[in-house]
Amino acid sequence: MSEPDSLRNEIVFHFDVDQHSISLKQFIDTARASEAIIDDFNNHFFSKELKYELRVRPSEQGGFVEVIQFVLGGGAAAGLGVLGFLATDIGKAVFRGLTDEEPAAFAERQTRKLRQRVKGKSTELTRDDDDRTIGFLIAEPEFSDKEIAVRVVTEMLQRFLSLDASTLEKIGLSPAQLRKAYAARNTIFKACLDNPEVKALGFDRSHEFPLKRADFARQIMQIPDEVENESEKPQVWSVETVDIVVNSPNWKREGRKWQAATNKIQDIAFDIEDEAFWKLVETKEIQPDIKDNMRVQWAYPAGHSKPTSVRALRVLSYNGKPISTPLTKEQWQAELGESYEVENDIQDLFQEGRQDEKDNPNYGQW
Repeated sequence: MSEPDSLRNEIVFHFDVDQHSISLKQFIDTARASEAIIDDFNNHFFSKELKYELRVRPSEQGGFVEVIQFVLGGGAAAGLGVLGFLATDIGKAVFRGLTDEEPAAFAERQTRKLRQRVKGKSTELTRDDDDRTIGFLIAEPEFSDKEIAVRVVTEMLQRFLSLDASTLEKIGLSPAQLRKAYAARNTIFKACLDNPEVKALGFDRSHEFPLKRADFARQIMQIPDEVENESEKPQVWSVETVDIVVNSPNWKREGRKWQAATNKIQDIAFDIEDEAFWKLVETKEIQPDIKDNMRVQWAYPAGHSKPTSVRALRVLSYNGKPISTPLTKEQWQAELGESYEVENDIQDLFQEGRQDEKDNPNYGQW
């Protein structure tokens, strides 16, 4: 990739060692782990839209500084997956939890830094009515969303590595969710632990090392099995018919989840599995609005204070237009198995449809 400096940013691993060197294996493992974490972030947060590469920068004296260059490729829209994530309530909460900073404030601060790095300022001649030069207009350089996205990704990666496990869990970044990222994180700290020469680890060029050797073992987290006793313990589901207001759709179907609010919860992430709905999307018969109102039948694993892994199995209506007929009890069982429970008091949950819908000859059609 050939990209300007503003579309590159450094990922710094500063190892506190006496010999100014580490093993080749640890160097390579650290770089590969960084790539694995960014890949997992890309899958979960950025709609798989990041096109990037990591490059090795020249090393420096003073302990051992491993510098990896994150280079964002693609066109002008390459950073939209990152900034789209930050625009959601979940994205803001994750970024705020990692950095203690609002995304907008971070973007403003990074823009100031980028301007300071630009050598000289662009100038424009100003002329009078007789076309005589009367002065110069100094223009501040502008930076694109893509350039800010570069700094967001590298900041998230280094904060993900530096924060302790309990803080990450409070933010909502659990090992069950980001299995590959946590496995890569464990690789980095296990390598530090296995190398007795590494006394501390930092993520910039300063000689302030936030993680001491005594911290390495605590940074290694247990990653739960992907499927835990699935055959012995059936999944218990909560099912609802509910009206929602969509605040962050995803018309690509794959990648980032949809986000919506109910009258009880402000932000719920969910996937839409209704084939009839997606068929209408493909044929462009669904017209999005600023705030889309939907009535859906969805299911999510029971036992949590807030719905997670939410599956919208039916979209009953979209901005007042009917889409699909409600699921019957038998259809719920076919989708979820025998083990589910009802979490609401809507009487028609298992009916073929409400009476007014049955009487509408156009139900389920546009």
